Amino acid sequence: ADAAQYVAGRLKDGSLDMACNDPDNPQNFPRNLFVWRSNLLGSSGKGHEYFLKYLLGTQNAVLGDENDEDCIRPSEITVRPAAEGKLDLLTVLDFRMSTTCLYGDIVLPTATWYEKDDLNTSDMHPFIHPLTEAVQPLWQSKTDWEIYKGFAKKFSELAKDYLGVRKDIVLTPLMHDSPQELGQPFDPKDWKHGECDPVPGKTMPAVTVVERDYGAIYEKFTSIGPLLEKVNNNGKGMAWDTKHEVEFLRKLNGVREEGAGAGQPKIDTAIDACEMVLTLAPETNGHVAKKAWEALGKTTGRDHTHLINSSEHTAIRFRDIVAQPRKIVTSPIWSGVESEEVCYNAGYTNVHELIPWRTLTGRQQFYQDHKWMRDFGEHLCVYKPAVDFKTTQKLLGKYPNGNKEITLNFLTPHQKWGIHSTYSENLRMLTLSRGGPHVWISETDAKKAGITDNDWVEVFNANGTIACRAVVSQRIPETMILMYHAQEKIVHTPAAEVSKKRGGIHNSVTRAILKPTHMIGGYAQLAYGFNYYGTVGSNRDEWVIVRKMKNIDWMDTPVK
Repeated sequence: ADAAQYVAGRLKDGSLDMACNDPDNPQNFPRNLFVWRSNLLGSSGKGHEYFLKYLLGTQNAVLGDENDEDCIRPSEITVRPAAEGKLDLLTVLDFRMSTTCLYGDIVLPTATWYEKDDLNTSDMHPFIHPLTEAVQPLWQSKTDWEIYKGFAKKFSELAKDYLGVRKDIVLTPLMHDSPQELGQPFDPKDWKHGECDPVPGKTMPAVTVVERDYGAIYEKFTSIGPLLEKVNNNGKGMAWDTKHEVEFLRKLNGVREEGAGAGQPKIDTAIDACEMVLTLAPETNGHVAKKAWEALGKTTGRDHTHLINSSEHTAIRFRDIVAQPRKIVTSPIWSGVESEEVCYNAGYTNVHELIPWRTLTGRQQFYQDHKWMRDFGEHLCVYKPAVDFKTTQKLLGKYPNGNKEITLNFLTPHQKWGIHSTYSENLRMLTLSRGGPHVWISETDAKKAGITDNDWVEVFNANGTIACRAVVSQRIPETMILMYHAQEKIVHTPAAEVSKKRGGIHNSVTRAILKPTHMIGGYAQLAYGFNYYGTVGSNRDEWVIVRKMKNIDWMDTPVK
């Protein structure tokens, strides 16, 4: 507490600053990025051309002027001339060989579905499934687990002498499902402007001093840490004791004999890691589920353990699911139940168990009385037209090709044929989807622009440009253009006429837009929660210029 208050005092008097307040400071270099199982450049990267320009420093199709007078810049951070190519090294681990791999400096050969041991489940299907090693990884490939374990081992060997033990100041947001949600319950104040004192965990993020032993990373990576016994396991505002489960894992996985993990259960193999998850998760361990439901009962004042009476003694092991996928246990982490009578559906336990919704009122809440919400006119659900991000007006007629230009509202829903970036380029997927990148437009808009079905068209704005085919359909409403998510750059495309570079990707014309009302902290359900409360898909709702292409250049002639 003293250390946290000391840090808060130095932040207030200006003798200490946050790294995020000067993100482009040259002292922050070098920067290395490891991307694992995430198609950062492509499916996920809203603003693909900006990633190419500012993250990688490579050729791009950014058409807007970053120094435009209309640009609104933050006033509370240091704004430097934008540095192009902020990354020194991009390392990718992705068996799908997606768009990110095309731009990676190092692409690690990783094992695929039938070459590794892993778990597969989600709240959207009630069974837990295994991935098992049917054949060993081919050639130099290794499993994700072994690759990162190898990194941890080599890094620890090098870092123990160069980095040793260091202390970092870590800021943790005011978290959802915690007392911090009422840190500033009514009128939010800004300590930076002298409106209140900086109080860690109340008017600013919680402050923790963390000791990092860089020479012990491998030892910690391959063992279960001590906090599960010293503190607890927890989730969504509930906490329960896990001493029994950790002791069981000592007997199941064995014990680390020495080093930072001495006396702790080992996690040497991927199966060891799977067993840890299966043992500690309430979804796969009935005893843990009961403890979690009892923890929730202390808050609600009701007994919910009847929900798992029939599965209290369920203990799913990895070899159990190898023999047969097993149905998971009803868990308070989710709001549905797993039973023979009811299929999983969200909100079931809120209704039938009288468990309050995790909001300020405990009900499904439609009125938001937060000052910011009121100021932005979003305290009630109201219709608002699409926002004009000023990405088309200055480009209309700037790069003429003789064909008529129209502006349409650009959307990127999930794929019609495909699952994210997985194998969307195989022959069957390409046959279903015009053989490559394509957009859907209405018959009315197509007629206005002189576009017929399967024409090559260019879709562009200040953020970038896309060369693709047009699917003209009566199912698309007028003024809208649709490009299915995750049409990867691994499929051959011609050059765009505007940029003279290989035609882009669905995220070439989008850009990440941060919404102020999604940065509210310390106020009930509006507080921050990892993977649960982030910016909305407004960054996938853009306006674009659309026109029929005149010249189709496949860029297949030798460069002189």
